[in-house]
Amino acid sequence: MEAAEYTPLTEREKVLFDLRGFLLFPAVLSEEEMEPIRAQCEMLRQNPEQLPASDRILPGGAASHLIDHPAAMRVLHQIIDDETEKIRCENCFLSYRERGDAHKGWDPHAGGKSVNPNYSYQYHDGKIHSGMTRVVWELNGVGKGKGGTALIAGSHKSNYRKKLPLFDDPDSGVWESYECPPGSLLIFSEAVRHSSCPWEQDTPRTALFFAYNHINVRHHKPRVSDEMLAALTPERRRFFNEVYPPQFDR
Repeated sequence: MEAAEYTPLTEREKVLFDLRGFLLFPAVLSEEEMEPIRAQCEMLRQNPEQLPASDRILPGGAASHLIDHPAAMRVLHQIIDDETEKIRCENCFLSYRERGDAHKGWDPHAGGKSVNPNYSYQYHDGKIHSGMTRVVWELNGVGKGKGGTALIAGSHKSNYRKKLPLFDDPDSGVWESYECPPGSLLIFSEAVRHSSCPWEQDTPRTALFFAYNHINVRHHKPRVSDEMLAALTPERRRFFNEVYPPQFDR
């Protein structure tokens, strides 16, 4: 499925992503879509051996529905590549946090300009070129200042990359958080300085973090299984192709 089949980003959305480094889309998924994914996530936490082998590694199983979800792809086509075959899914993991999880709190990282192709963020000839891009599906609601992911807007363009830790105090005044209903979609450049936050809600955070990148590069060690890949549709399986230079396709 090529970029032309997706609704392109509006001018406002493109400018906001370039300016801030992230976009939030509220309530993208319906309860019907989320129910089997939540059930899979709970089984992964409690009884993974009860799942089919194909569903024990994310984004296999019900979560595979999100690999090429149109709401995410319309963004990735604008900031990674306009051809689906040149977008790779680097990895996927479940972020599950309950109120008071001390080992899953504040942890600022990334941010600033970089020549590393995995993280580089550039604007050239009228087009955004984002390196590794995070796609986060919030399966439960997030309250303002109650958890979720914090970001320093615009830090993907900071010339003082090594100085960004000066602002790592959560009360420094530069961090932004968000609130959103269940099923919302957060997309941000890995070049934005970001952090997990202490979870301060009774309902646990259940979020799936996908990492996408260009077919030219790889950051994460592949974490897929033959069973997972075999259970995917051919269209979704191609997101896990090995790295290669696409100019040889011509």
